[in-house]
Amino acid sequence: MALFPLFRAARRRKILANSPIPDELWDWAIREHRIFGWLSSEDLAILRELSTIFLGEKIFDPVGGLELDEETRVSIAAQACLPLLGLGIDWYNDWSTIIVTPREYEVEKRDVDSAGVIHEYDDEFAGEAFDLGPVALSKVDIEASGWGDGYNVVIHEMAHKLDGRSGGYDGCPPLRAGMDPGDWKRAFSAAYEDLRAKIDRRPSRRSRRKGPRIDSYAAESPDEFFAVACEYFFEKSHLLRSEYPEVYAQLALFFARDPAA
Repeated sequence: MALFPLFRAARRRKILANSPIPDELWDWAIREHRIFGWLSSEDLAILRELSTIFLGEKIFDPVGGLELDEETRVSIAAQACLPLLGLGIDWYNDWSTIIVTPREYEVEKRDVDSAGVIHEYDDEFAGEAFDLGPVALSKVDIEASGWGDGYNVVIHEMAHKLDGRSGGYDGCPPLRAGMDPGDWKRAFSAAYEDLRAKIDRRPSRRSRRKGPRIDSYAAESPDEFFAVACEYFFEKSHLLRSEYPEVYAQLALFFARDPAA
Protein backbone atom coordinates (compact mmCIF):
# COMPACT_ATOMS: atom_id res chain seq x y z
CA MET A 1 0.00 0.00 0.00
CA ALA A 2 2.87 2.38 0.78
CA LEU A 3 4.22 2.04 -2.78
CA PHE A 4 1.20 3.67 -4.42
CA PRO A 5 1.63 7.13 -2.81
CA LEU A 6 5.32 6.99 -3.76
CA PHE A 7 4.42 6.10 -7.35
CA ARG A 8 1.81 8.86 -7.48
CA ALA A 9 4.27 11.44 -6.14
CA ALA A 10 6.88 10.38 -8.73
CA ARG A 11 4.30 10.59 -11.52
CA ARG A 12 3.32 14.10 -10.44
CA ARG A 13 6.92 15.26 -10.36
CA LYS A 14 7.21 13.98 -13.93
CA ILE A 15 4.06 15.86 -14.99
CA LEU A 16 5.40 19.10 -13.49
CA ALA A 17 8.76 18.63 -15.19
CA ASN A 18 7.55 17.49 -18.60
CA SER A 19 4.15 19.15 -19.08
CA PRO A 20 4.28 22.69 -17.70
CA ILE A 21 1.52 25.13 -18.62
CA PRO A 22 3.05 27.65 -21.07
CA ASP A 23 3.62 31.08 -19.52
CA GLU A 24 1.50 32.86 -22.09
CA LEU A 25 -1.44 30.51 -21.56
CA TRP A 26 -1.20 30.69 -17.76
CA ASP A 27 -0.95 34.48 -17.76
CA TRP A 28 -4.05 34.61 -19.99
CA ALA A 29 -6.03 32.39 -17.58
CA ILE A 30 -5.14 34.54 -14.57
CA ARG A 31 -5.96 37.79 -16.36
CA GLU A 32 -9.19 36.41 -17.84
CA HIS A 33 -10.72 35.38 -14.50
CA ARG A 34 -11.28 38.08 -11.91
CA ILE A 35 -11.63 35.53 -9.11
CA PHE A 36 -7.85 35.07 -9.06
CA GLY A 37 -7.23 38.73 -8.35
CA TRP A 38 -6.96 38.32 -4.56
CA LEU A 39 -4.32 35.57 -4.71
CA SER A 40 -0.78 36.22 -3.53
CA SER A 41 2.20 35.30 -5.70
CA GLU A 42 2.72 32.27 -3.46
CA ASP A 43 -0.89 31.17 -3.94
CA LEU A 44 -0.60 31.63 -7.70
CA ALA A 45 2.51 29.43 -7.78
CA ILE A 46 0.68 26.71 -5.84
CA LEU A 47 -2.38 27.06 -8.09
CA ARG A 48 -0.22 26.66 -11.18
CA GLU A 49 1.31 23.43 -9.86
CA LEU A 50 -2.10 22.06 -8.88
CA SER A 51 -3.52 22.98 -12.29
CA THR A 52 -0.60 21.33 -14.09
CA ILE A 53 -1.12 18.09 -12.17
CA PHE A 54 -4.88 18.33 -12.76
CA LEU A 55 -4.33 18.59 -16.51
CA GLY A 56 -1.94 15.66 -16.43
CA GLU A 57 -4.21 13.36 -14.42
CA LYS A 58 -7.70 14.13 -15.68
CA ILE A 59 -9.19 12.89 -18.95
CA PHE A 60 -11.04 15.54 -20.96
CA ASP A 61 -13.88 14.12 -23.05
CA PRO A 62 -15.50 16.70 -25.37
CA VAL A 63 -18.84 15.58 -26.80
CA GLY A 64 -21.40 16.87 -29.28
CA GLY A 65 -18.80 17.71 -31.90
CA LEU A 66 -16.97 20.09 -29.57
CA GLU A 67 -13.30 20.76 -30.27
CA LEU A 68 -11.74 21.53 -26.89
CA ASP A 69 -9.07 24.23 -27.05
CA GLU A 70 -6.17 24.66 -24.65
CA GLU A 71 -7.64 27.86 -23.20
CA THR A 72 -10.76 26.00 -22.05
CA ARG A 73 -8.72 23.15 -20.57
CA VAL A 74 -6.54 25.53 -18.58
CA SER A 75 -9.57 27.61 -17.56
CA ILE A 76 -11.25 24.49 -16.17
CA ALA A 77 -8.09 23.35 -14.38
CA ALA A 78 -7.35 26.70 -12.74
CA GLN A 79 -10.91 27.23 -11.51
CA ALA A 80 -11.24 23.60 -10.39
CA CYS A 81 -8.02 23.82 -8.40
CA LEU A 82 -8.77 27.15 -6.69
CA PRO A 83 -10.63 25.37 -3.84
CA LEU A 84 -7.64 23.03 -3.43
CA LEU A 85 -5.12 25.71 -2.44
CA GLY A 86 -5.48 24.74 1.20
CA LEU A 87 -6.58 21.15 0.67
CA GLY A 88 -4.30 19.55 -1.91
CA ILE A 89 -4.80 17.72 -5.20
CA ASP A 90 -5.57 14.37 -3.53
CA TRP A 91 -9.10 15.62 -2.82
CA TYR A 92 -9.84 14.91 -6.49
CA ASN A 93 -8.18 11.50 -6.65
CA ASP A 94 -11.42 9.47 -6.65
CA TRP A 95 -12.53 10.47 -10.17
CA SER A 96 -10.79 11.03 -13.49
CA THR A 97 -12.99 12.26 -16.36
CA ILE A 98 -14.40 15.66 -17.33
CA ILE A 99 -17.10 15.60 -19.99
CA VAL A 100 -17.38 18.94 -21.78
CA THR A 101 -20.57 19.71 -23.70
CA PRO A 102 -20.96 22.63 -26.11
CA ARG A 103 -23.83 24.14 -24.11
CA GLU A 104 -26.47 23.26 -21.49
CA TYR A 105 -27.96 19.84 -22.03
CA GLU A 106 -31.34 18.25 -21.26
CA VAL A 107 -31.71 15.64 -18.55
CA GLU A 108 -34.81 13.57 -17.85
CA LYS A 109 -35.71 13.99 -14.18
CA ARG A 110 -37.95 11.83 -12.03
CA ASP A 111 -39.11 12.99 -8.59
CA VAL A 112 -41.52 11.58 -6.04
CA ASP A 113 -43.50 14.12 -4.01
CA SER A 114 -44.66 13.79 -0.40
CA ALA A 115 -47.89 12.14 -1.57
CA GLY A 116 -45.98 9.44 -3.44
CA VAL A 117 -46.85 10.83 -6.87
CA ILE A 118 -44.10 10.41 -9.50
CA HIS A 119 -43.31 13.46 -11.62
CA GLU A 120 -41.23 13.14 -14.79
CA TYR A 121 -39.90 16.19 -16.61
CA ASP A 122 -36.97 17.52 -18.65
CA ASP A 123 -34.47 19.90 -17.09
CA GLU A 124 -31.45 21.74 -18.50
CA PHE A 125 -28.10 21.25 -16.79
CA ALA A 126 -25.02 23.46 -17.05
CA GLY A 127 -22.99 20.81 -15.26
CA GLU A 128 -23.29 17.66 -13.23
CA ALA A 129 -21.19 15.64 -10.79
CA PHE A 130 -21.90 11.93 -11.06
CA ASP A 131 -21.60 9.66 -8.04
CA LEU A 132 -18.24 7.86 -8.18
CA GLY A 133 -17.91 9.02 -11.78
CA PRO A 134 -17.12 11.95 -14.08
CA VAL A 135 -17.97 15.62 -13.97
CA ALA A 136 -19.91 17.18 -16.85
CA LEU A 137 -19.51 20.87 -17.72
CA SER A 138 -21.01 23.08 -20.41
CA LYS A 139 -18.43 25.11 -22.34
CA VAL A 140 -20.79 28.08 -22.52
CA ASP A 141 -21.10 28.04 -18.74
CA ILE A 142 -17.36 27.52 -18.23
CA GLU A 143 -16.85 30.74 -20.19
CA ALA A 144 -19.46 32.47 -18.01
CA SER A 145 -17.58 31.48 -14.83
CA GLY A 146 -14.82 33.28 -13.00
CA TRP A 147 -16.08 36.83 -13.51
CA GLY A 148 -16.74 37.58 -9.85
CA ASP A 149 -20.52 37.71 -10.19
CA GLY A 150 -21.33 34.68 -8.02
CA TYR A 151 -21.76 32.16 -10.84
CA ASN A 152 -19.16 29.44 -11.36
CA VAL A 153 -20.20 26.07 -12.79
CA VAL A 154 -16.69 24.65 -12.37
CA ILE A 155 -16.42 25.42 -8.65
CA HIS A 156 -20.04 24.34 -8.15
CA GLU A 157 -19.49 20.86 -9.55
CA MET A 158 -16.10 20.48 -7.85
CA ALA A 159 -17.80 21.37 -4.57
CA HIS A 160 -20.14 18.42 -5.11
CA LYS A 161 -17.08 16.20 -5.60
CA LEU A 162 -15.61 17.46 -2.32
CA ASP A 163 -18.97 16.91 -0.63
CA GLY A 164 -19.21 13.36 -1.98
CA ARG A 165 -15.96 12.30 -0.31
CA SER A 166 -17.91 11.89 2.93
CA GLY A 167 -19.94 9.09 1.33
CA GLY A 168 -22.88 11.03 -0.11
CA TYR A 169 -24.04 14.46 -1.21
CA ASP A 170 -25.35 16.01 2.00
CA GLY A 171 -23.66 19.41 2.15
CA CYS A 172 -20.91 18.30 4.52
CA PRO A 173 -17.56 17.15 3.11
CA PRO A 174 -15.01 15.43 5.35
CA LEU A 175 -13.89 18.28 7.60
CA ARG A 176 -10.33 19.28 8.34
CA ALA A 177 -8.72 18.23 11.61
CA GLY A 178 -9.82 20.55 14.40
CA MET A 179 -13.10 21.58 12.77
CA ASP A 180 -16.27 20.96 14.79
CA PRO A 181 -18.98 19.08 12.83
CA GLY A 182 -21.58 20.60 15.13
CA ASP A 183 -20.51 24.13 14.26
CA TRP A 184 -20.65 23.24 10.56
CA LYS A 185 -24.12 21.74 10.80
CA ARG A 186 -25.51 24.63 12.83
CA ALA A 187 -24.11 27.27 10.47
CA PHE A 188 -25.24 25.61 7.26
CA SER A 189 -28.64 24.43 8.55
CA ALA A 190 -29.55 27.89 9.84
CA ALA A 191 -28.48 29.59 6.62
CA TYR A 192 -30.27 27.05 4.43
CA GLU A 193 -33.53 27.46 6.35
CA ASP A 194 -33.15 31.25 6.28
CA LEU A 195 -32.75 31.24 2.50
CA ARG A 196 -35.76 28.96 2.05
CA ALA A 197 -37.83 31.29 4.25
CA LYS A 198 -36.74 34.34 2.25
CA ILE A 199 -37.75 32.65 -0.98
CA ASP A 200 -41.12 31.62 0.45
CA ARG A 201 -41.88 35.22 1.35
CA ARG A 202 -40.38 36.69 -1.82
CA PRO A 203 -41.61 40.30 -2.04
CA SER A 204 -43.91 41.63 -4.72
CA ARG A 205 -42.84 44.47 -6.99
CA ARG A 206 -44.47 47.02 -4.73
CA SER A 207 -42.91 45.70 -1.55
CA ARG A 208 -39.80 47.35 -0.09
CA ARG A 209 -38.73 44.12 1.56
CA LYS A 210 -35.60 42.71 -0.07
CA GLY A 211 -35.48 39.22 -1.51
CA PRO A 212 -32.53 36.82 -1.15
CA ARG A 213 -29.14 38.01 -2.39
CA ILE A 214 -27.89 34.43 -2.78
CA ASP A 215 -28.93 32.41 -5.85
CA SER A 216 -32.25 30.74 -5.02
CA TYR A 217 -30.96 27.47 -6.49
CA ALA A 218 -29.14 27.04 -3.18
CA ALA A 219 -32.53 26.37 -1.56
CA GLU A 220 -33.01 23.17 -3.61
CA SER A 221 -31.26 20.97 -1.03
CA PRO A 222 -28.46 21.12 1.58
CA ASP A 223 -25.91 19.82 -0.93
CA GLU A 224 -26.87 22.49 -3.47
CA PHE A 225 -26.65 25.12 -0.74
CA PHE A 226 -23.09 24.00 -0.01
CA ALA A 227 -22.12 24.07 -3.71
CA VAL A 228 -23.62 27.53 -4.26
CA ALA A 229 -22.00 28.80 -1.05
CA CYS A 230 -18.65 27.63 -2.43
CA GLU A 231 -19.31 29.60 -5.62
CA TYR A 232 -19.96 32.76 -3.62
CA PHE A 233 -17.00 32.10 -1.31
CA PHE A 234 -14.63 32.39 -4.26
CA GLU A 235 -16.69 34.64 -6.55
CA LYS A 236 -18.38 37.15 -4.20
CA SER A 237 -16.79 36.53 -0.82
CA HIS A 238 -17.87 39.82 0.74
CA LEU A 239 -21.52 39.14 -0.11
CA LEU A 240 -21.44 35.66 1.42
CA ARG A 241 -19.68 36.97 4.53
CA SER A 242 -22.30 39.70 4.84
CA GLU A 243 -25.31 37.41 4.32
CA TYR A 244 -24.16 34.31 6.20
CA PRO A 245 -21.04 35.08 8.30
CA GLU A 246 -21.13 31.72 10.11
CA VAL A 247 -21.16 29.83 6.80
CA TYR A 248 -18.34 32.00 5.51
CA ALA A 249 -16.31 31.34 8.67
CA GLN A 250 -16.74 27.56 8.28
CA LEU A 251 -15.70 27.67 4.63
CA ALA A 252 -12.67 29.81 5.50
CA LEU A 253 -11.61 27.13 7.99
CA PHE A 254 -12.28 24.32 5.51
CA PHE A 255 -10.48 25.90 2.55
CA ALA A 256 -7.78 27.47 4.77
CA ARG A 257 -8.20 30.73 2.87
CA ASP A 258 -9.98 34.04 3.56
CA PRO A 259 -10.68 35.73 0.20
CA ALA A 260 -12.82 38.50 1.74
CA ALA A 261 -9.86 39.60 3.87
